[in-house]
Amino acid sequence: MRKPKKKFYVVVLVFSIFVGIIIYKVFFEPDTFKINKFKYPIFGIDISKHNGHINWDKLKDQNIDFAFIKATEGKTRLDPCFQDNLNDAKKIKVKVGAYHFFKFNRDGAEQAKNYLSRIKIYNLDFAPILDVEESGNYTNRNNPKLVIKEIRDFINYVEARSSRKVIIYTNEHEYNKYIKDNFNKNPLWICSLDEEPPIDRTWTFWQYAHRGEMEGIKGWVDVNTFNGSRGDWNNFINGGSR
Repeated sequence: MRKPKKKFYVVVLVFSIFVGIIIYKVFFEPDTFKINKFKYPIFGIDISKHNGHINWDKLKDQNIDFAFIKATEGKTRLDPCFQDNLNDAKKIKVKVGAYHFFKFNRDGAEQAKNYLSRIKIYNLDFAPILDVEESGNYTNRNNPKLVIKEIRDFINYVEARSSRKVIIYTNEHEYNKYIKDNFNKNPLWICSLDEEPPIDRTWTFWQYAHRGEMEGIKGWVDVNTFNGSRGDWNNFINGGSR
């Protein structure tokens, strides 16, 4: 019987190292895009139950300016960590907002009722926030007119009862499919992971990474910035955000 050649083992070793590098980069390496901190000095995170228990005392000294916290989803769901995250963020004087994850197969006004019944708008530092993304939504993707109609019903219901313009979170694909030319007066919180948001209108917040690292949070956390200087931020917080 012929013995395996040494070359074979070398090929296997090189291939294994290559696969290992890919696995590390995909699953274990932070993907934080290096933004221009002089241009975008404001730093924020967005969180939900998926981040688990958060040690807010450890976050206190990490220069967080704001946190967007998941409050609700669909017609009935409440994020079980919402109230604790909200209370703890306020204790360390982080500016806070609450977002609703929009379900494409649920009535927009009913979702708005769920959201408003769970939060106290004037106890927050930001206007209501609506998360619009196809991830987690597997129905009605081929019926954008229906989705747009339900988004509009949600926004109209919330704005009529809060006197604030709803902030819309989305990414480039969903922006072009559902938001563009439909909700031009609503502030945008846009996701773009490897470049500045490539959209044709001004954005207010930019989610630039899904795999940020922070002491006090186990695993990855989404990280964000604000479109402006610290002076712009102070003006926004003192007036525009409310």
